[in-house]
Amino acid sequence: MSRAPRTVTVHTLDHGPVTLTCPAWCTGEHDESDVFRVDLAHDGPEHVIAPAGREILRALLTQAPYSGSNRRTGLYVDVADLSGIRTPAEVEQLADDLTAAAVQLRALARELAALLAGGEPSE
Repeated sequence: MSRAPRTVTVHTLDHGPVTLTCPAWCTGEHDESDVFRVDLAHDGPEHVIAPAGREILRALLTQAPYSGSNRRTGLYVDVADLSGIRTPAEVEQLADDLTAAAVQLRALARELAALLAGGEPSE
């Protein structure tokens, strides 16, 4: 059984109230303070990728229906600051963590591909 589409109305600075229909994966949380319509976005749950307890990446589905440049549904990926001087053992551990993070990131990419193949609008 499919659920009824959820809608949310957000007051924007430039277009007043804007009603959005949320995709099924959207958390329904929308920034409602001092926003422009172009900045409205649907966001899915955040995935923290932290192999061995070290946060490497954060990723979430997102789609900005009024964006001027990219309205497609995609995976927003934020990379942690991994800069620093390390010992050989620490470099090996970082390499292992990056390999584990890549496995999780590829899994999210496959989920996105399946979502888009299932009829999720890409724009």
